[in-house]
Amino acid sequence: MTHSKQPQPLGKVLENFLRGSALQEGLERQGALTAWPEIVGPEIAAHSWAEALQDGVLRVRVESSVWAQELAMLERRIIAEFESRMGQGSVREIRFHSGHS
Repeated sequence: MTHSKQPQPLGKVLENFLRGSALQEGLERQGALTAWPEIVGPEIAAHSWAEALQDGVLRVRVESSVWAQELAMLERRIIAEFESRMGQGSVREIRFHSGHS
């Protein structure tokens, strides 16, 4: 039995290897956290920071309850931006918590 396999680009091999792995999930979570400032812009990012992403729920710490209320009104728009950058369902919900950690 002979196998004729064509070489694949390294990126494709890594993508196949990572698909569905815990490492891939960790990379996606980290990607969401580091994308927060780009997605919300510098003014909002100066008053908030993404802390964790688990099961599609992004936890965001904000400076005050006023910022939490303001961002809660923008939640759908922020989620839509995450989806356009990271894919459908990457962030399904955002929970805003006030105070410094």
